[in-house]
Amino acid sequence: MAVSQALLGMNARNYLYIRKYNRRSQKLIADDKLLTKRRLLQHEVATNPILAHFKKLQDVRTFDWTTLPLEFVIKPAHGYGGRGITIVRKWNGSEGVTDKGNKFNISDLERIIFGGLDGEHSLNNLPDTVFIEDIIVSHHFFKKYVSSGVPDVRVIVCNKVPIMAMMRLPTVYSDGKANLHLGALGVGIDIRTGITTFGTINNKLVDYIPATKIKVRGIKIPDWDTVLDVAVRAQESSRLGFAGIDIVIDNNIGPLVLEINARPGLSIQIANQASLRTRLERIADLKVPNTKRGVELAKQLFAEDSLDNVEAADSILSVIEKITIYGSKKKRTVRAKVDTGAYRTSIDSDLVEDLGLDPHKTFVRVVSGSGQQKRRTVKLKFKMKGKEITTIATYTPRDHLRFPVIIGRKDMGGFLVDPNNIPEGVTVK
Repeated sequence: MAVSQALLGMNARNYLYIRKYNRRSQKLIADDKLLTKRRLLQHEVATNPILAHFKKLQDVRTFDWTTLPLEFVIKPAHGYGGRGITIVRKWNGSEGVTDKGNKFNISDLERIIFGGLDGEHSLNNLPDTVFIEDIIVSHHFFKKYVSSGVPDVRVIVCNKVPIMAMMRLPTVYSDGKANLHLGALGVGIDIRTGITTFGTINNKLVDYIPATKIKVRGIKIPDWDTVLDVAVRAQESSRLGFAGIDIVIDNNIGPLVLEINARPGLSIQIANQASLRTRLERIADLKVPNTKRGVELAKQLFAEDSLDNVEAADSILSVIEKITIYGSKKKRTVRAKVDTGAYRTSIDSDLVEDLGLDPHKTFVRVVSGSGQQKRRTVKLKFKMKGKEITTIATYTPRDHLRFPVIIGRKDMGGFLVDPNNIPEGVTVK
């Protein structure tokens, strides 16, 4: 039974949790981004790989810059508050550009790395190491919420249990950085559903994402179960009992650990309108056997009841959606075109045969670009955005078309369609 409803303060955090759960040797590793990344890779926790690292000036002088990819990130191992992070794009082996369009050459990169090695960005201005890693391509889901920068998710984990979570969105105030002290938006997240709750900027509650008309409440974070799983496994690999795990959701790979914080900040409580101390006291003495059980406990103990009435942003369809079709023989995941101009869903006849779907004897009249047609129908069951839909669809040969399925408006009940949301790499004609 929790004994306190008060917010967790810094002194209580340090004395009750950091002192108890985090040994000094493990805090030193967490404070070093390079050592943290190596440990994550060693324990096969998802994170973006290291491309190069530099301990002394000679390492920089002798490095082969042609081995770097088109895009990469330079980071000091002990940098704080986002200081010293440099993103390079369009690298051709000798030249590239920054996010702000400034041209960079090898001499410029050497100068940046020399400054990092000299401790320019470390907390105590002590000599540092610098490393280069693969760039993260933010999940296309976040495009509507941020104009620049990479959003991340901070998950507080203690004793293998995710305690509290917050999404950090770069804003017009934070210069594209997901740093709350610079004016980024912190948004609380319900542990059970992954749906956002409250928003805060500079410790003041806000209802909308800055410069938009989008409410902070009701956004469904993609790959939420994976985010929680990765966060707990990262905490285990760090050997810290109490940690803040920063996770980014890469568009191609999924959730990746960005870094681990041995002294996570406390403003996450404002974004969730809940007390960390209350939640910590509920799990402090539990015996949690594994990651799966830790996530289950979190969902049972820390669910936000009021979210039953919140419409999740996961109900917004893009022009192209992945759907899973269930047949008598097997199931198949395909890309379907969402077409509000079509009343009924239509499926390729080859898919009907391949999945063992049972055709109906009835026909329906369909008006298309080629005129009126009579088409056979089939009972169809498919899952879209986590929702199972059972319908009567028409079927016809579609092997000459790009998408084997057209989703008609009859089967879009409960969804909204964003015509400007087109997945990367897809051309719709």
